[in-house]
Amino acid sequence: PHAAKGLMQGSDREAAIRTLFESVGGKMNSLMFTRGMYDVVVNGEVPDQNAGMGLTLAVRASGSVSDLVIL
Repeated sequence: PHAAKGLMQGSDREAAIRTLFESVGGKMNSLMFTRGMYDVVVNGEVPDQNAGMGLTLAVRASGSVSDLVIL
C-alpha cells in the first residue's frame, strides 16, 4: 500500500531503482509495472556477483519489498 500511495503522489520509482543499480556499478535496462504475480519487473545488469548480492541485500533491508525474486 505504501508503494501505491507513493506512485499516486508522483514518487519517481524509476529514478530510485536506477540510482540503486548505479550505486553498485550496474545499469538498469528497463522497469515495468505489471498486473500479475509481481507488481514490478526490473531488468538490469551488475558487474559481478558481489555487486548483485549488495543490491539484493539493500532492497531486502529496506523493507519496501515483500517478495524479491532474482534471476
